[in-house]
Amino acid sequence: MANDEVVLLDSYVSMFGMRVRIALAEKGIPFEYREENLRNKSPLLLEMNPVYKKIPVLIHNGKPICESLIIVQYIDVVWKDRPLLPSDPYQRAQARFWADYVDKIFFAGRKLWTTKGEEKESGKKELIEYLQVLEGELGNKPYFGGDIFGFVDVAFVPYYCWFYAYETCGNFSIEQYCPKLIAWGKRCLERESVSKSLADPHKVYEFVQIMKKRRLAKQDPTTELDHRKNVMSDHFNGQVCTIAMVSF
Repeated sequence: MANDEVVLLDSYVSMFGMRVRIALAEKGIPFEYREENLRNKSPLLLEMNPVYKKIPVLIHNGKPICESLIIVQYIDVVWKDRPLLPSDPYQRAQARFWADYVDKIFFAGRKLWTTKGEEKESGKKELIEYLQVLEGELGNKPYFGGDIFGFVDVAFVPYYCWFYAYETCGNFSIEQYCPKLIAWGKRCLERESVSKSLADPHKVYEFVQIMKKRRLAKQDPTTELDHRKNVMSDHFNGQVCTIAMVSF
């Protein structure tokens, strides 16, 4: 499959896109990265994902695969070297369960910059509880699958570069509640596939701040912003990261 054409439609700070980047890197698969402007979606994205119109989308020999966990599983099946999912059916089912559970973090975490007061505190409490459940599942293992970096790690570790934004917006320390997760995240970062795929935590925080400002501007009837001009972008280390109020 050396001559396969692999294209990834993605966004720099998307934890969902990072999953795919890590999986491709783990397998040693060369691919073409295309940054998407989520406020002005490319014709290719709309063609390849007409249902959800979201990134990431993996295009393999002209055929699109959508939704990050489905993409990672597809990669694992097509490129069989260095398997990410366990071979045992029960362990495989458990890995899929925990990978799905991980995304509870997304919905709780975004409350830290989209809400205020009691609702924000509720979101912080939810986030900590979800992280503590995941820490309990990790236990004293090096990785979620044991001694081998695998599917659940790929699903979860992109959130690690969002921890700084969560902590700063929520005014708390994840390490205080989940020290094992912090140690696990640092361990994962020692892998080249992870270190080169994760976004800079400070760039993630900048992204969050811009989203927060856009949200406040939309809620302010006196704003001078022209809401018809719904495109705004910032440059992160030479990559254009679209500032979008949509889920990745």
